[in-house]
Amino acid sequence: MKKGLYLLSAVALLLTACGKKTEEVKVKVEKKPVVISTVKDEEVSDLYMTDGTLLPQKRVNHTLDSQGTVKVILKKNGDSVKKGEVVVKFTDAAAEASYESARASFEASKYNLESAKKNFNKFSTLYDKQMISEVEFLNYRNTYTDALGSFSSKKAMLQDSKSNFEKLTRKSELTGVIGNLNLKVGNVVEPNTTIFTVVNEKNMDITVDFPGKWLNSLKVGSPAKVIVSDLGEKEFTAKIKEINPIADPETKKFPVKVEIINKDGILKDGMYAKVIIPTEKRDGIVVPQESVFIRDLLSYVYKVKDGKAERIEVVTGAVAKPNIEIVKGNLKVGDKVVSDGIFGLSDGDEVTINN
Repeated sequence: MKKGLYLLSAVALLLTACGKKTEEVKVKVEKKPVVISTVKDEEVSDLYMTDGTLLPQKRVNHTLDSQGTVKVILKKNGDSVKKGEVVVKFTDAAAEASYESARASFEASKYNLESAKKNFNKFSTLYDKQMISEVEFLNYRNTYTDALGSFSSKKAMLQDSKSNFEKLTRKSELTGVIGNLNLKVGNVVEPNTTIFTVVNEKNMDITVDFPGKWLNSLKVGSPAKVIVSDLGEKEFTAKIKEINPIADPETKKFPVKVEIINKDGILKDGMYAKVIIPTEKRDGIVVPQESVFIRDLLSYVYKVKDGKAERIEVVTGAVAKPNIEIVKGNLKVGDKVVSDGIFGLSDGDEVTINN
């Protein structure tokens, strides 16, 4: 009996519920705030990136032509030096003796030349007056000629030995900064050994290999950019200084020299750098770089249309900071894309513009 009553009650409740009007539940969807930018046309160019080593435009390795023993060191690495300033003094008995011997020989030949010249002039006058024979005249002329040849030879020997002797007091041949000076007093230095280097780092060069397909787009003075990793990826403005029209036989690329003005003096000989060179220019459509985002290795932008965000796959091209070229995708000049507010945004979301 009780079981039957329970069943009747359940049916009654069900009929009562069905009779009531179903109430609709509405969920309010909040719009996502975004900042938008306009797709526009702009002149862009591809960028060629390579690397190389910075070198100062002025650099001199100083050597000795003869052996020498270090006597005095007047500078150290990193010191500034002026052209003609003494850096190291050497001694060398052989060079000193050679210089003294050459100087004595030169003085003797100079005296002989003067004496032979006087005799030649004197007897030349007598010969003109027919007061001496031709044989006597020719003897004095030959003596003068021999003396002149000997003088020239001794003078050249003196100049060579003097140069070697004077280099024992080694002076800088360039105004700049000292480097590679690793000598100690008493060191014996062999001929043609680099004893120190002077660099002037006011202007720096970096030579890179450039592809032939873009060579005609370059000219002397064209802009470039240099990024130095040793300085925390610091960027420097540069320009094309020289273009070699002959390709390297191994790389098949063309050596291009890039010049950087080292205003602050922070660029140093041997620093590694990346070089970015713009190539052929063309018209393209661009969007702000921050409008492009990556998902699953593909590039996308959100185009805003009728108050909603539409996710569009794109292919990017050249970077023209602060913009980036779009070479493929359902975009045209004048379209609006999200440039801020991408995080948390999904395809089809309603947006409110906060520009």
